[in-house]
Amino acid sequence: MINKIGFTLACLITFNAAHAAEFSQQGQQVTVRHGEYKLHYDLSRGTGDLLWGNVPVIKTFRSTAQLSQASLDSAKAVGRTALWQKVKDPARGEGETLTLNNRFADGSTLTVRFWFFNDKSWLLSDMQVSAQKNLHVTKLTPISASFADIGEGGDKRIYTTPYSNNFDFGVAAVNHFGLSQNGTDRFANPDEPMVKFNGVSHWVTALFDNTNHHGLVAGAASVQKWKSSQLLGEAQQANGALSEFALYNWGGTQSGKQVSSDLFFIGYFNDYRDGLESYGKAYNQGEPRLNWQGAVPVGFNAFYSHDSYGKARDMYDITDYVAKNLKPLGYEYINMDGGFQPDGYPEGMKTFTDYVHKKGLKAGGYLTPFAIYENWLDLPVDDTGYSHRDTCLHDEKGQLVKTYLGSYALDMSHPAAQYIVRRNIKNYLAWGYDYIKLDFLDMGLYEGKHHNPAVNGIQNYRIGMKIMRDEVLASGRPVFLNASIAPLLPAAFTHGRRAACDTSLGVANYSGIERQAFNSAASWWSNGTLYDYNDADMFLPEYIIQGNNRYGQLAAKRLATTVALGGGHWLVGDNLPFVDEDRSAWLENKALLKVAADGSAARPVSMNNFYHAGEHSPAMLVRKDDKGGVYVGLTNWQSKPQTLQLTPASLGLKAGSKWQITELYSGQSWQQKLGVVSYPLAGGATALLHFSKQSGVTIPVPDNLAQGKTITAGINSYELDLGKLTQFNQIVVKEPAPFAIRNYALAYQEGGAWHTLTRGFILGDKRTFSFPEMSARRLRVQFENHEGNLNAPEIEVYQHTTAVPAMHIVQESIAPGSERTDMQGEQQLMQTFTLQQPDLPKLDFWLFERYVDAVPGDNFRIQIVLLDSKDNPAQTLFSAALPPFNLPSSPAVYSLWPRLTGLDIHKRYALIFCSQGSTSQPTGKNSYSLWVSTNNPYANGELRHSVDNGKTWQTATNQDLLFALYSRAPFKSGVK
Repeated sequence: MINKIGFTLACLITFNAAHAAEFSQQGQQVTVRHGEYKLHYDLSRGTGDLLWGNVPVIKTFRSTAQLSQASLDSAKAVGRTALWQKVKDPARGEGETLTLNNRFADGSTLTVRFWFFNDKSWLLSDMQVSAQKNLHVTKLTPISASFADIGEGGDKRIYTTPYSNNFDFGVAAVNHFGLSQNGTDRFANPDEPMVKFNGVSHWVTALFDNTNHHGLVAGAASVQKWKSSQLLGEAQQANGALSEFALYNWGGTQSGKQVSSDLFFIGYFNDYRDGLESYGKAYNQGEPRLNWQGAVPVGFNAFYSHDSYGKARDMYDITDYVAKNLKPLGYEYINMDGGFQPDGYPEGMKTFTDYVHKKGLKAGGYLTPFAIYENWLDLPVDDTGYSHRDTCLHDEKGQLVKTYLGSYALDMSHPAAQYIVRRNIKNYLAWGYDYIKLDFLDMGLYEGKHHNPAVNGIQNYRIGMKIMRDEVLASGRPVFLNASIAPLLPAAFTHGRRAACDTSLGVANYSGIERQAFNSAASWWSNGTLYDYNDADMFLPEYIIQGNNRYGQLAAKRLATTVALGGGHWLVGDNLPFVDEDRSAWLENKALLKVAADGSAARPVSMNNFYHAGEHSPAMLVRKDDKGGVYVGLTNWQSKPQTLQLTPASLGLKAGSKWQITELYSGQSWQQKLGVVSYPLAGGATALLHFSKQSGVTIPVPDNLAQGKTITAGINSYELDLGKLTQFNQIVVKEPAPFAIRNYALAYQEGGAWHTLTRGFILGDKRTFSFPEMSARRLRVQFENHEGNLNAPEIEVYQHTTAVPAMHIVQESIAPGSERTDMQGEQQLMQTFTLQQPDLPKLDFWLFERYVDAVPGDNFRIQIVLLDSKDNPAQTLFSAALPPFNLPSSPAVYSLWPRLTGLDIHKRYALIFCSQGSTSQPTGKNSYSLWVSTNNPYANGELRHSVDNGKTWQTATNQDLLFALYSRAPFKSGVK
């Protein structure tokens, strides 16, 4: 039994609220006991206290209402009464309410209710103001206090949620809130510097201790009428009580003789993380989420790979690539995103989605439902009798409300605006889309002068979201709705929600990847409560479209861990046929895919002071599997090595029991009795561990056969001498950042000659190459040029099983080169070739740009074709495309992975390069460029040119493309 005299919060084990709350009143003193909660209210003062056990949590709170011309304050009422009643809520069950009625001299009243439900470890509150004449209310605050605390704790912090995912979750010490861009509605030309955090958390907040995990969770229990926020005030000292704490509704003006608030949630928990999950479930009870009956969305998304250049012919090619190579692994979706241009689909949307469906895949579309663009304003809205200008929201001066994207916000209280939103979503449904991303939804939240003056921002938002949700439900088929740049609440209209802003957009000192990571970590609890699935944006294994600035391997893997543990999306946003084979291995990692496809979010073991105070994202995330084990995501966000300590308590596992531990990226696996597991991580590295009860084989870390061997620098080269002929099948090259090496070749020495194994453009910090079994003593990394200061790479050599596909160069056309730019409009280039092996997993060619004042109007396309007896294209075997963004301005080795097998070595093939929608310019201005040779270096083919879109071809005498062909076949005799 707990000694009541010596009672502290630190010794609480369980919540005991098995029965109904108890009410008592002695004179003007009202007391409610609900398990360990005690609510005390002084009717003579109009203030109250909320305690957990005997420890004050919220002290001397009052209730207020802000009117257009005045304010109401429970502490200034002239009379007060308390009423205790039993209630039965359809969603939450039986309970009681305490109603506190405050009367004012002018006859108005302010009524506050507290709801206590049986067996619930939390309580609710709401309020109402009333008068004999109309009131104009702008803010309702049922709880406003100058004290909030959680009892004992040596590391007390606040947790705050942003207005929309244009902004960021944050954690900070109670006495030092740090900085933020804590905005709300973003209008045209927003100025949002990092400034001292104003203490406002939107939707929900927590006050917690990062060591004992005790915490207070408070926020919106419903979002039907108003926006809902919390105000926190810094403590005067470390681990002190907050100097301010308020729960309030705001956003526009509501009028009438009675104006009511939404519901608010308050709960004290032994573990605030359990509390946030309980909060999400409680909100869902009041307004159930939209349930998705299908699988987690797994597939491809075109935003980061093609942007506005995601044109029909290229998306057909991507569809073919996914259907052939990734569909067997569970990839289903081909999604359009921002930059999506319907006019790039001349045969129509329905034709495209039909093609996707015939391939056994699903089509995803993109819509910004609440945006009206400048050139639409004076166009009619079909036959409604209104123009688009009529449908836009106005400010108090009568001007159109312009958004931060330069568009205009829809006024959803206008009938023509409702028509637009309904028509657009019905179009996507009629086109056959299976997934619709609804973007920039914050544009539906603006306050302003609505067509219906009774509508405010949150009601405007709800009107539009309800139209779209209801049309999808009425369609009679499963269509996944995903919300982006959206408020956390209300949450009943989409299946998923983006947890953070775009991965490409960093904030403060955070990269876009780490920004995605800490926002995903902080919002784990909304997965499966507010929404079926969280959306941690896309996995970008290389970020090809960024050219010289593409991701290093460690950064990409950090993002992979973030997305896999994010809770419900695994959409690959990269140009798949150009992704290096070691990174493509992550896309095909079945264990990693299982984690992502389970759709459960991992929660942080500990919260750093991220964002507000600039600390790193949480290093350790944990989520349960379906068989009693756990997945543990470990990420070292620092540049220096770090060893993370995994304790049984942090993992939620029993100490002393034996577990099979497997690292999912490498496949390393071992058995261990669970005590403290020390796991070392290099700077910037990540790991994904699975603790399983099922015994497995031990797969150790392989030996580095180059350990202790010397690397010698030469002219544009680094050479490794293994000391003796060594058998191996894998080479790892680690170049320190920033990555300077460009256009590398990895070669081995046989006799006195060097033979190229593979080529590429940028090595990065951990490039892994696999080869058929081979032997060599000397290896060399040679490179044509470098950007910035060179740092000697590490070269590691291994002999072990690997998921990276083995391949090597079998033919090369290498010689001094010159440029060819004639690949625009109806001009095309074609290099013919023959094969020595019946497969073509990879090929290289040299690509660059000659932009002067514009980029080409179309993508750069590469086809592999089978030739007929006259060397004319007879059959297209493979197609891919690169958008014109960020191509290098000097020749760069671009690698392409067609993954072709079953080819006929007795037939002839060709590479065709074109850009049909780009304008041909005789000077080569604003063009793509290939590197070719005039010395006829390739004996088994020739370069040909067409000026009529491939109808006829002419041979370019003595010219050949510079290129390399690969095979997965074993090495020929001579390589041992």
